[in-house]
Amino acid sequence: MFNFVTHKVAGTLDRVKVTLGIIMGSVRVNLYSILKIAFRNWRKKPLFSVINLTGLAVGIASCLLIGLFILDELAYDKHHSNEDRIYRVTQSLLNNGEADGRAATTPFPLKQTVETELAGYVESVVRFFDMESESVSIKNPDNDIIIRQDKFFFTDPEVFDVFDIHLLRGNPSQVLTEPNSVVITEQVASVYFGEEDPIGKTLHFEGRIALTISGLMKEWPDQSHFKADFLTSFETLRRIWGNYDQLSDRWRWNPVWTYLMVEPNVDIIQLEENIREATRPYYEEYFTGAESVDLALQPLSGIWLSGGFESEIEPVSSELNLYIFGIVAIFILVLACINFINLSTAAAMGRSKEVGVRKVLGADRGELARQFMTESLFFTFLAFALGLIISWLAMPYFELFTGRSIEPGHMGFGDLTILLTVFAIVIALLAGFYPSAVLSSFNPIDSLRGRHSKGRKGANIRKGLVLAQFSITSVLLIGTTLVYFQHKHLQEKDLGFETEQVLAVPVYLTSAIWSYDELKQRALEHSSIQFVSGAQTILGSSEFWKYDLSPDDAGADETPSFNKLFVMHDILEVMDIEIVAGRDFSREFSTDEAQAILINEAMVNYLNWGNAENSVGRTFRNSNGGEFTVVGVTEDFNHTYLRRELEPLILELPATQNQILANISYLLVRIAPGNPRDAITHLQSIWTDLDQTHPFDYFFLDDRLNQLYEPEQRVASVMGVFAFIAIFVGSLGLLGLASFSVAVREKEVAVRKALGLTAPGVFYLLSKDYVWLIILAHVIALPVIYIAASNWLSDFPYRIDLIFYLTFTFLMSLLLSLLISIGTISTQAVKAALLDPARALKNE
Repeated sequence: MFNFVTHKVAGTLDRVKVTLGIIMGSVRVNLYSILKIAFRNWRKKPLFSVINLTGLAVGIASCLLIGLFILDELAYDKHHSNEDRIYRVTQSLLNNGEADGRAATTPFPLKQTVETELAGYVESVVRFFDMESESVSIKNPDNDIIIRQDKFFFTDPEVFDVFDIHLLRGNPSQVLTEPNSVVITEQVASVYFGEEDPIGKTLHFEGRIALTISGLMKEWPDQSHFKADFLTSFETLRRIWGNYDQLSDRWRWNPVWTYLMVEPNVDIIQLEENIREATRPYYEEYFTGAESVDLALQPLSGIWLSGGFESEIEPVSSELNLYIFGIVAIFILVLACINFINLSTAAAMGRSKEVGVRKVLGADRGELARQFMTESLFFTFLAFALGLIISWLAMPYFELFTGRSIEPGHMGFGDLTILLTVFAIVIALLAGFYPSAVLSSFNPIDSLRGRHSKGRKGANIRKGLVLAQFSITSVLLIGTTLVYFQHKHLQEKDLGFETEQVLAVPVYLTSAIWSYDELKQRALEHSSIQFVSGAQTILGSSEFWKYDLSPDDAGADETPSFNKLFVMHDILEVMDIEIVAGRDFSREFSTDEAQAILINEAMVNYLNWGNAENSVGRTFRNSNGGEFTVVGVTEDFNHTYLRRELEPLILELPATQNQILANISYLLVRIAPGNPRDAITHLQSIWTDLDQTHPFDYFFLDDRLNQLYEPEQRVASVMGVFAFIAIFVGSLGLLGLASFSVAVREKEVAVRKALGLTAPGVFYLLSKDYVWLIILAHVIALPVIYIAASNWLSDFPYRIDLIFYLTFTFLMSLLLSLLISIGTISTQAVKAALLDPARALKNE
């Protein structure tokens, strides 16, 4: 019995093997046959094949590049193992319940309050502080290497518990426990010490504080919203500041970035409310009347795409840009797929007789659909391979446009391969389904009679797809142009002061600021230097400070906050700002440094003081009871960047040497037109005499202000590139369709030429439908771009006139699209115009 069963099973298995062998062999034969037919058809129409392959490959490459960029953006700060539990505390000043912006910084004592009163909710609190300085001087005393460093932070020892900082040398629990210890990166160590072991070596902070290197850390990943090259403890700061306890106990001052690592499964909404309740009594001591403070928690993973708050630790990106690039990628991919569908269905009309013969010989619709889908899949994978090569070659240029290196997040090679394979299959199915369905649906009798090659239904579908294609292209073209005009508007807007020929020298924490008067006097000895002054910040930047100052008509319990800048004498001359009433600061008035202030016209209007003349002589008082008299009113100027409305402003002179040291961060120098090199050399020689601790550093004001608007410029540049690609892909498709149109209408054109049709008439015959499609596409795109542009521009206080620029860009886009389309079609129209009617009609 057992032998009988075994014999039966073995026989069955043999038959299965034979059957599977036949099936696999049949599959191999069918696949070979399908590819052979496909190559034969592609070789018959090389122009169609090249256009189809190139268009789809360029579209895929563009989509891949943008996709990698989006993956890179989404991967920021994801390398921290506790990323989902880390939050940054942000602060907003409320005036009558309305927020006046939101800052990324908070007061020093917030850490102690949270740790004391919210111990069950928060595991660790870590602060970062950069002394509110653009850079600090770090020197190796052994080899006299001095470099100004901009990634130096004071922090808390718990930083290694909260953030995943890769320590190469040193114990995380000990490297910052001792005062005057510092952790540096490998790159910094190589700069200062070369190949020497840096552990235990000394670096000098600002020429006077010796820091001992206690740890060596790896460079922070590029996908971090900020990076540190130096980390030292707040105990070190206590040694630097003699009044550390007094300064660090202020709730009015918010100079530190505070991060919390919450306990697992904490309700964040409830925690936010608890933090507000715990800190309210402290804030109420400093903010009274209509002013109050609101604290909020921002997830670590959401910082990079937040668009940025005031006082960001480093510039961040925007979620809006991510949506824009994502939409652009989808648009270009849709354009490429439409091209493929249009050209494939157009070319398929010429294969109708092949379909008819195969159906007569017994092929069913499913078999034909599989054949044409296989052809589409193979062609798409070929285009995908070419797209990968194009994207690889274009990556360095794309990184140049985006301003940074791009990595596909934390995806491994296997994950990336799976993603790309799925992506290729989806594109193949999207692009190949319709052509295969059309080809396999032909009626054999109609196919053999050639009716499908002249049918109108397919032509109408192709026209509909071309309409969608040009609508997408016009949206990209008009949108890109509007972004460019908005960026240009921000760059060229009159700020109310002169930005050219102004040199800024960072002086905060330097020895040179101690000798400000000598520095100024010696600088003015050079004929190219016209005026010299100093300021708390550069005008037009993103930095500003608010101080408690009550106007003379305010109530005794009212302490409103106003923007105020400390400046030195001659600031208005350096910046070319006019006085509209009263006078400028003057050394002839001995009380100016202690009692005089300037205000702008916006302050006059805000306080309802009538006109500028009536405001001269009015007073303000500070929280200490000091009184300041308005001696002059300046014209309005944008002292902050153009993402904020023009606001009331007070200018004040430092009253003492300590106020100069604490509040004057930049030396501002107006240089005469011409070559500034001699003036810079003169300033550098003076600096060397006055300060051997800090290397001389400078920048031009207009260059620094232009950097503030680089995000808009970068978006405009990237969108411009992809708008060009969209036009290129669309033109390829149009060229293919025009070529097909000439081939299909060859006999019609021949008959019309025999009846007297001229060459311009031939051109009109072939181009009129496309011209109307382009016009209709722009009309369809107009409301779409208007809604999108209105929403985007609403975030800018200073923006272009949308109606005017939209009308202008609409007309320019329409004209450009028509010129490109007509130029593309004309290459085939000339061929039709030169057609010999006798040759075309010889078989009729």
